[in-house]
Amino acid sequence: MKPEEVKRMEEEEDEEFVGLNVDSNLLEAVQVLFKTEPEVEVFYDSFLERMQTDKKLRKHTDNRKRMNAAFLDELLKYHDIDTINAALDGVSTDDVVIGDEEKDVDKILRQTFKNKMEFRMFMTYISQFMMEEKDSPVEAAAKSMKRLGKSDNDILQITSIIDKVF
Repeated sequence: MKPEEVKRMEEEEDEEFVGLNVDSNLLEAVQVLFKTEPEVEVFYDSFLERMQTDKKLRKHTDNRKRMNAAFLDELLKYHDIDTINAALDGVSTDDVVIGDEEKDVDKILRQTFKNKMEFRMFMTYISQFMMEEKDSPVEAAAKSMKRLGKSDNDILQITSIIDKVF
């Protein structure tokens, strides 16, 4: 599932680029982390662009440790370290469990706020109340929710989440 450009560059006998000198388990992790061909291509394109612009990588393509570090760094742009570790351990990303609380928070936020703009306004109000009136995060969240016209139930859910965080 490697893009054609990667295959071509691996076959090329150019002194600047002699294949991807990356551990095979990292290459296999890409197949686990990215589900579709376009996602894989975007990742490899980004990595190849990085290799071409980074002189140290371009000159030391035979240094596997440096290439592995660059490859991992590129993966970190798309996935968090826990997801990458799970993929390296052979666990499918479908099997990686996000904490139940995180799923609940995401669900509550999606139900409470109609769109991203409303959520951004909520965050702006929180910042404003905390900076101008020296409110605690919970107080600022409650005032922000009131200003947005949210129900008491919504206010209670959001403030309880913020209370757990802070």
